[in-house]
Amino acid sequence: MQAQDDGTIRVEDHGDGVWRIEELYARPYCRGAIWVVDGGDRRLVLDAGWGLVPLREHVPALFDRPIVAVASHTHFDHVGGLHQFADRLVHPLEAAILADPTPDAVQSWPFLRDYDALAFDPVPGGFDAEGWRLPPMPARAVGEGGRIELGGRSLTVLHTPGHSPGHLCLFEEATGFLFAADAIYEGELFDDVPGASVPDLLATHARLAELPATRVFPSHFGVFDRPRLVELIAAYRRGKRA
Repeated sequence: MQAQDDGTIRVEDHGDGVWRIEELYARPYCRGAIWVVDGGDRRLVLDAGWGLVPLREHVPALFDRPIVAVASHTHFDHVGGLHQFADRLVHPLEAAILADPTPDAVQSWPFLRDYDALAFDPVPGGFDAEGWRLPPMPARAVGEGGRIELGGRSLTVLHTPGHSPGHLCLFEEATGFLFAADAIYEGELFDDVPGASVPDLLATHARLAELPATRVFPSHFGVFDRPRLVELIAAYRRGKRA
């Protein structure tokens, strides 16, 4: 792959075989990053965004090797495009949602009614928020301690509930890279949506703070280092105590 920006999809090279794909039509707070990690044998795709435009048309090089796609959780801005990948993984607590991804289950509605989530409409003929339905996307189950082998690099699955019951993070011990999804990022955390739990999120944060992370790749906003990870966790905890 290579870095690119066609005004609809942007691909960023973060070095060390890590790429970020962003759907520019979604506003940043609701633009779930699609993280790509290259291994020697296959490629990891963590989350799949909204999926309103096909990645195969905008980033064909993404599909030039075998892909394993992992859903960090099943909110619509993370799994809308998951159907583009044949080999899918999800935590067992949220597998039923992917099998039958109704608007309520993936929380696309009433979210799309109540928030100005799109920066522009990328759909020919116009995006129909009320009529938007995701296809069934059955996936293999993966949970705490699972290993994702890519050939020459390996990531460990962490069950990190709080934002959702089956939320997953991925950690690569060899590099210290933490793919944190919606567990922590710069900005307001959505901890009051259906299925969220503040006590679980606080426990998840305590766990993440102990990891020897070197870089944190979240689903929203910018990448940061371990000191910033600890700062963000401490700030969230102070806010909840207040």
